[in-house]
Amino acid sequence: MIIDFSASIVTGGSVLRARIENAAAFYNDGCRGYFADILSKRGNAFCDSACGFLLLDNLLQKNRVDRSGLVITLDERGRPHTNRSDLDFSISHSEGCAMCVIEIGEGANIGVDVQRERPYSDAKMDELAKAFMTERELAEFRNSEHKPAEFFTAWTRRESYVKRIGSDIFDNLKCADLSAESFREGIITACGRRYYYSINARREDLFPDEEERGE
Repeated sequence: MIIDFSASIVTGGSVLRARIENAAAFYNDGCRGYFADILSKRGNAFCDSACGFLLLDNLLQKNRVDRSGLVITLDERGRPHTNRSDLDFSISHSEGCAMCVIEIGEGANIGVDVQRERPYSDAKMDELAKAFMTERELAEFRNSEHKPAEFFTAWTRRESYVKRIGSDIFDNLKCADLSAESFREGIITACGRRYYYSINARREDLFPDEEERGE
């Protein structure tokens, strides 16, 4: 299995539209709806989606994926899918940062979420945390000395999981048990901002070295 990911600061300008249109020429005609959806957006929504796609395009080229045979469609929830069982990807963006992750290998299924750290007060974080954390997560959060890290890590974990399984975030806020799930996490620092991210996939795919050592 191959898992690869990339992130960038979101940029604007008319050049983005031209880059999307030029890249579309290398993809299968079955992707027309996917590109039409990106190009139909305006303002920040367009810039976010365009930068996310360009990250995807770079990762596909880097990993030598044949784009001419690739079909990308959107389901009723807007979750993109490919026509290959051995290729999956996920894109996320948050207030100036875009991130994309791809997985290549049989049964590929992956999700990613990135969130900018906001200057919430402890009271505000506690109020929001009660809406999506389980009782166990909430207790750990309230006892933590690093509340922002606990809060945004818990949020990106849940969103990356929901994006991987293709469900609605509001359907799986507190009912989803993530104790058996595996995540790769990190922090991106750019332009004076901090962004937390989580990638959700099968443990053996995220941490293949552990499987080889029999851990």
